[in-house]
Amino acid sequence: MQEEKNRIERVLGAISQPELIQKVLTFALSEEVRPQDTVSVIGGVAGGSKQGRKAAWKFVRDNWEELYNRYQGGFLISRLIKLTVDGFANDKMATEVKAFFESHPAPSAERTVQQCCENILLNAAWLKRDADNIHHYFLQRKAPPATV
Repeated sequence: MQEEKNRIERVLGAISQPELIQKVLTFALSEEVRPQDTVSVIGGVAGGSKQGRKAAWKFVRDNWEELYNRYQGGFLISRLIKLTVDGFANDKMATEVKAFFESHPAPSAERTVQQCCENILLNAAWLKRDADNIHHYFLQRKAPPATV
């Protein structure tokens, strides 16, 4: 049963329509979802797509007070932050994440925030350095059109 639930939480992250993403995020904070599962649902959305990551980050910021009050001292606040922001890959987002947590301190997750900001900057540097090479690599290995 637990494995099935975990699979469903991950699948919810694959949704691409913005209105459905928003419904999933709202559902995550509802009483129908156990508090310990909310983080996995939000993380699933953030990990599912670029759209989902942006929507999840906005959702976390917009609902920070409720989320922080729910998880403040435990490991789940760190997990929520990591799952939500660790996939970003541009300097602007590192600055935004850092600024948000400077104005909304989460002492138990301070190290996580620091590590996430570093990871975002590393992701951005990697992307700047290697994006063209990766693009060319995939273009060269593009499958030929199927013949019937």
